[in-house]
Amino acid sequence: MKEEVLLSSKLAGIHKTHLAFHEIVTQKIARAKIHSQIVGLLLINIDNFQSINIHLGYHIGEKLLLKMQERLTSCLNSDDFITRIDNGEFVIIMGDIKESEIKKTKNTIKNLMECFNEIYNLDGIDTKISASIGIAYYPHAGADTQTLLQSANISMSHAKSLGGNNYQYHTGTLNKKYKKKSSLEHALKFAVEKQELFLNYQPIFNLKTRKMLGMEALLRWKNPLFGLISPNIFIPLAEENGLITSIGEWSLKNICKQAKEWYTAGYDEFKIYFNISSYQLFQKSFPKFMMRLFKNAHIPPHLLDLELTETAFITKSSYFENILKKISDAGISITIDDFGTGHSSLTRLKHLPITGLKIDKLFISDMRPDSFDAIIVNSLIALGKKLSMNVIAEGIETEAHLQFLIANGCPQGQGYYLCKPLNADQMTSFLKKNNKRCV
Repeated sequence: MKEEVLLSSKLAGIHKTHLAFHEIVTQKIARAKIHSQIVGLLLINIDNFQSINIHLGYHIGEKLLLKMQERLTSCLNSDDFITRIDNGEFVIIMGDIKESEIKKTKNTIKNLMECFNEIYNLDGIDTKISASIGIAYYPHAGADTQTLLQSANISMSHAKSLGGNNYQYHTGTLNKKYKKKSSLEHALKFAVEKQELFLNYQPIFNLKTRKMLGMEALLRWKNPLFGLISPNIFIPLAEENGLITSIGEWSLKNICKQAKEWYTAGYDEFKIYFNISSYQLFQKSFPKFMMRLFKNAHIPPHLLDLELTETAFITKSSYFENILKKISDAGISITIDDFGTGHSSLTRLKHLPITGLKIDKLFISDMRPDSFDAIIVNSLIALGKKLSMNVIAEGIETEAHLQFLIANGCPQGQGYYLCKPLNADQMTSFLKKNNKRCV
């Protein structure tokens, strides 16, 4: 299982860098047994540490870790133990804790969290970071080093799933939840070769004329054991475990293959919108693979539109901007997906080669006349027009949604009210009918 491989890797790292770790934990557990005490194991993972290495350089990342360990150490008692076990990851052992003194450890944990609220100046660069902390206590969460570390790792993963910058204690409920997550991760490793992945295509319409102008390629996963798994679940899993590259490559290959079939058959009056994870774009080999794939597919680049979620644009780096420029120069348009839900800078977006934005369905679903969501949607439509961007509304599910968007000048949209996602054969039939209505 993935959890076990990960934990054995962590333990290997501990034994390699700090041979005393296992011995210290063993000693503290032995003493705790005699005196009916508690041992605390804290696993600290710096949020998005890899992005610091990528954007600021590995030497800056190393300086940050050294300063971080100094500050964390200053928050601990003299008999506590801290060591670094991975890139951006620390482990702390707290022993000699009486059951009645458990509140004291909570104060220590809060002090540790405060270390991450400070600004670190590294070679003249001000850097602010956050961390996720998983906490496991002996004997409640395990009776040995391996089990305690596993429990702390589960708690830390839960802290990350809540957005990071927080700490979580291990519980039995968490254990069950992350065993299921581990099983999903294991199944996902074989999803491509077992042909469990597939693509659907949801039409995008001119809202006034109901003519189809494009379609969004939607990646789906159906597993024999777990059934149909939401992309909101398996895409983050793939990003977290490095599977996103192989899955992304499979998706793009099949999108290009299908697009070529439709183009060869004479269907060339639409765009195919496809999603790419920002994790993929930052892997040096992936952009070249993507551009080579599009070139070899022999389809006009103007038929393709790359969708990136708004959070991808938080990253400010010349590398990211150069990738987008190359994609745009190749004739592929770029759209911001889920617009309005992230934290992107409008000033930056103005200088990037963005041609469209999609209004997130969260704003559409609860939209009522004069509601706050309606005001936001109306403002986003106006903003897109002012920036000369194409605007597409997602999640149109009622006639009221449709009429509001038309009245406020939204040019394009998609949603179940207009047409549900179609498989490739259904979409081919739809194209053959050349019908404004959905099948």
